[in-house]
Amino acid sequence: MSRISGVFDQLAEESSAAYIPYICAGDPDIRFTVDLARELCSAGADLLEIGLPFSDPIGDGPTIQEAMGRSLSGGFEIKDLFKTIATLRKDELKQPIVVMTYFNPVLRYGIERFCKALGDSGVDGILVVDLPLEESEELDVHARKNGLDVIRLVAPNTTDERMKRLISVSSGFVYAVSVPGVTGARTGLPRSALTLLNRLKRECEVPVALGFGISSPSHVSEAMKAGADGIVEGSALIGMYADFLKDSKLAIGRVGRHAREMKMATRPSG
Repeated sequence: MSRISGVFDQLAEESSAAYIPYICAGDPDIRFTVDLARELCSAGADLLEIGLPFSDPIGDGPTIQEAMGRSLSGGFEIKDLFKTIATLRKDELKQPIVVMTYFNPVLRYGIERFCKALGDSGVDGILVVDLPLEESEELDVHARKNGLDVIRLVAPNTTDERMKRLISVSSGFVYAVSVPGVTGARTGLPRSALTLLNRLKRECEVPVALGFGISSPSHVSEAMKAGADGIVEGSALIGMYADFLKDSKLAIGRVGRHAREMKMATRPSG
């Protein structure tokens, strides 16, 4: 059993769901990323999703695009991702870490080398958002060789046949995309998200986490009622600190307070 699976199993026993915050590595610098990750885990995050900045993030909305731009402008490189995660592990951060990335940086770095570096630094899973299932065999082999769960995206417009294929090769959890399109905070959960959760829960033996647009405790409650085993929040968190980066303590404090509210909503009494 992977560390990711273990967390979901424990939460299921508690009738709770996983709170999975997304952070962009290096936004605006490594020190802030490390401090933010610590605060989120202290606030109750069950897993962390850490994004590798990329110059052409076609699956992300403006908030995460801007975060990646700040990181790259500050000189962040792939090697800094591994150093950042290794630092968190040395600090005894125990939550599973999933790295979200586009395929181009992985390919340029070398698939085998990239997966090994992830495993060596303490990563538990990988999500490559733009790598088609039909072209993922090499990455799958090296990911699993290095103890990494491979997270798959399933969207509302994914056909039933393809959804079953994606589920069959997923481990850790399946990432349910609430709406077709890009990331970004939204005011409410669309019907497409709830319908997708129902479809997935009928077929899926691995946990299902809902992302894209999650930004409030009410979203968490809705998602859990529809069967979500976890929720992923990214753009809303980044939006909370983006205007306060000159005062990192204030910025991180804002995120921490919100994360505690989100985690509370995942509990049975939430």
